[in-house]
Amino acid sequence: MQDFYANTIDEAAEKILILLKEDANAASSIGGWNNVLYFDGWEGLGASAVLGAIARRLTAEKEEPPAAAASASSSTAQLVEFEQIIHIDCSKWESRRALQRAVAEQLKLPAAAKVMEVFDTQDQEDDFRGVAVGSRAELQQVVREMYQHIQKLNHRILVIFHNGSGEEIDLARCCGISPSGYSTSKVLWTFQGRFRLKPRAKVDSALKSTTTTDAFLLARPHKLLPHEIWPYLVREEANELVAAQQYKLNTIVPRSIVIDQPALVEECLLYMLELCCRCHQSIDYDFTTHSANYWICDGIIKQRQQKDADDVDDGLWRIADALLREMQLDVQDHRCSLSYHLARFVESKPFWVSPTYGFSRQILVPRGDMFQHYLDKLRVLKLSHCTFDFPSAPFRCCHNLRFLWLDHCQVNEINTTQGVGAEDARCFQRLWVLDVRYTAGCSQILSTWMMDLMTHLRELKVVGVQKWDMGQLQGRLPNLRKLRVQESSIDCSCSENDLFSEANKMELLDFSGNKTSASMKSLCGPGVGSNNSCLETVTVGCTGWLINVSFKGCINLKNILLSGWVGTLDISNTAVKTLDLAKTYIHSLDELNLLCCEKLCAIKWPPGENKSQDKPGKLRIDTTQSSAQPARCGKQSYEESNSMGSLSSIAVLHGNQPVSRFDWYISVRDARLLLSLEPVYSSSRKIFVEISSTIVATGASEHESGSRSLMPVLGAQQQKQPVCALIYADVNQQHGDDDSNREAPGTTVRMWPCPDSPRLPKESCYIHIQDQRGAIIIPDFVTVCTKILHVKDSLSITILPSSPGWSSEWLALEWCRIERCPKLESVFGRSSWYYSVRILWASQLPKARCIWKGGQVVRLLTYLHLDFCSRLIHVLPLGQDMISVKAETGLETLEIVWCGDLREVFPLLTAAQRYVAREQPRVITLVFPKLKRIHLHELPTLHSICGPGLRMSAPELETVKIRGCWSLKHLPITVQKKKAVQCDCEKEWWHNLQWEDPSQKELYKPIHPKHYKKGTLLRGSVLSMQLELDVDYGVRSLALVKSYLMSCR
Repeated sequence: MQDFYANTIDEAAEKILILLKEDANAASSIGGWNNVLYFDGWEGLGASAVLGAIARRLTAEKEEPPAAAASASSSTAQLVEFEQIIHIDCSKWESRRALQRAVAEQLKLPAAAKVMEVFDTQDQEDDFRGVAVGSRAELQQVVREMYQHIQKLNHRILVIFHNGSGEEIDLARCCGISPSGYSTSKVLWTFQGRFRLKPRAKVDSALKSTTTTDAFLLARPHKLLPHEIWPYLVREEANELVAAQQYKLNTIVPRSIVIDQPALVEECLLYMLELCCRCHQSIDYDFTTHSANYWICDGIIKQRQQKDADDVDDGLWRIADALLREMQLDVQDHRCSLSYHLARFVESKPFWVSPTYGFSRQILVPRGDMFQHYLDKLRVLKLSHCTFDFPSAPFRCCHNLRFLWLDHCQVNEINTTQGVGAEDARCFQRLWVLDVRYTAGCSQILSTWMMDLMTHLRELKVVGVQKWDMGQLQGRLPNLRKLRVQESSIDCSCSENDLFSEANKMELLDFSGNKTSASMKSLCGPGVGSNNSCLETVTVGCTGWLINVSFKGCINLKNILLSGWVGTLDISNTAVKTLDLAKTYIHSLDELNLLCCEKLCAIKWPPGENKSQDKPGKLRIDTTQSSAQPARCGKQSYEESNSMGSLSSIAVLHGNQPVSRFDWYISVRDARLLLSLEPVYSSSRKIFVEISSTIVATGASEHESGSRSLMPVLGAQQQKQPVCALIYADVNQQHGDDDSNREAPGTTVRMWPCPDSPRLPKESCYIHIQDQRGAIIIPDFVTVCTKILHVKDSLSITILPSSPGWSSEWLALEWCRIERCPKLESVFGRSSWYYSVRILWASQLPKARCIWKGGQVVRLLTYLHLDFCSRLIHVLPLGQDMISVKAETGLETLEIVWCGDLREVFPLLTAAQRYVAREQPRVITLVFPKLKRIHLHELPTLHSICGPGLRMSAPELETVKIRGCWSLKHLPITVQKKKAVQCDCEKEWWHNLQWEDPSQKELYKPIHPKHYKKGTLLRGSVLSMQLELDVDYGVRSLALVKSYLMSCR
């Protein structure tokens, strides 16, 4: 490590600029090709300020006009020539990816917008995979882009890097910046950012394994002792922090938490170091919990405007918390290995230590008047291993006491009937922080009449208290922000639902390590019933009787950490993004509710030995509605949702089976959340999947009147056939299905109703996906286990959802209904898998060219319905195996309506066509042994049901209804039965039919309409009909213009 002398930040910056200087003919003055330099400041302090000063000087030089630069004196900074300065301040370390993104922004890549999109996309993917922010690595795709851009520029670059992590970062691997070898670029970096007071041993240990750093620089004071220069360095570091905060003020940080006083920052740092210096080896200050409390309670951070001394502005505490996040002090290390220079540097303030301070086996009994000389000055007090009578407690006369900590004390409870004295009122009314740990006999301090006095208490920490009745908190401590109850045995005398009902200001709840009695089986947050809670962070981990945990309605809750056994967990209507259950045992988790959690991206489950495939028994997830819609969340909303105008078809399966009765109810805005369910999903749990562009009413229990989405009856833009084909006045164009019962006055088409979906057991799973993109990726377990699929009013998807694994086909699917999807191009992909579909209903798919792309085997298909698929050419291509071995199908009903481009229903694939050609002149018969009903309406280009060269046989055929199919010349072959097949068709079409066997004509009974086309418009027929469908905005409006011409006959 090479050192140099400097007494100021500017002087150190000048020395480093000299070291960075490099002429064209020789290496730098520090010897060799030292391209990566580490600067440790003055034993850690001041390094960040020096790097900031260097960045400002070089940046100002580049921005200076050429004339001014020529006239300026020749300084060292002007002799250091870099084409680009990249200053990266990662003092508050986030992740390697955040560093890479910051460098990419300053490089100004040619495709900057696309690169930022790559970052955003991968961050989203990691959100749904549950990857912690700190664990997100750099993106290799972006590294290549950055490296190629740097090589193309061929610039000399200086990277100034404030490394807030605890290890060296290889910028070549992370950002494509490679200053190794004969490169003329440089990297100047330092550890841990501002106020780095990490002990030297830890720095040396971190740098011992470095492989990329070439030189190690250290500044030393010239003719000054270290403790004489450190006040100046602390002040400069404070100025750096304030400057950074002022920059954030113009970006994303609210003004209320911006630190704008360097002197305040300096004083806070000195205060923390003073505590480290004072009896540091034996006193536990618990800096992790109380650092910010010390600053405020001891008067270091004060209110600017004069207010009531007892009322502290919330912004004051936010500033303290923000400052604590900026200062990485490693105070726990300094408590054990305090530097001599630090001890000399700190000016000790007045403080009191007991005369019996030290190690003693005797229980200390402090006098009641021991603080009489500090009545108005004592603000922070910690008593350890003391015994006292509560009526004569030594702190009761301390009127300005803000922070009271009792640690391993013995409080002798003396019953008194005198009530609350004036001393008690003046002491406890002004308390802001109360910490009681392992203190016997503290029931009076934590009693109701004492807590009634603590009207300004903001933080309460209770540790190791036995048989404490938490019910005493109900309705008390109105200003409480943080409550920590740990390692205690807990009772609750009030209703668990009302325990925190009035604690709407509470921001943090830590309820870990406790043992609850039978009187406390539930823990409910302050948001239940109020939905205006400030609660943001929760930690729960208990043994005993606690079974039910609910933080429903805590709309600001972002972080929740659970451990131990949980029976029922409800965090509906919260802002939780990742639910971490990794430390819980879910063998007994019967119910998990996550309704109205729009920000939820991932659920982390415990390892295999702590979970069960049949748990949770009940699961409710809804991310389609925000936490600002509490009325739609929870079981009460099942009845309320009926009046909200939601889509009833999504709420109720066909067959009147409410989805709210399923044990698993999942409604997601992004299907990637389903990846989190794979570890706990059992293949025995059947699935009903619903996809739409609309928000679902959570668990509606019955059909809603008046909420049907309007189905277009006829689209002039969708249909290419002439209007003269639409003149059959006796045709009733009306769906018989409940979900599609949309009436159009005057002209309707009567169709058979869609069969009810299979009735799934109560243990099944309902999944609704609100589509927002063209392609939806779902886990394998969804496609493998889905029995029912309903895609409705989906304005985005172009293909049905698929999984990335081998099971991308819906092989277990039995009931499928696809309707009103304007961008869907095909329903099923090209596959040779065996399909189990029995019911297929496809309606209003204007871009669909086919239903199945390949030659799938669909022998179980019993019901096939298609309507308003204007571009549909064919339905299901048949492979050679379907015709060569005389494979029979189970089709019973075939109904196709208003598909103007349809040519064949069952065309032949290429291999099947070759097989048919080889078999000629023998005609191959394709048998449909169960087919009973055929309905074909307005299919002007349909020339055959089966492919060319095939004969269709339907021995059980009962009814045929055909309209507007003028190109169709053949009917299926049938057999002699008691009743002839009823054929409802136009008279002209019947006369133009072609019969291979004339005897077949006798097996049909034609039924003709009373009015039919004879070249003139008929009485009561429709002249025009217009449909306007705006698919981009999801607005359907049906305009029917009807004119009736009276026949002159």
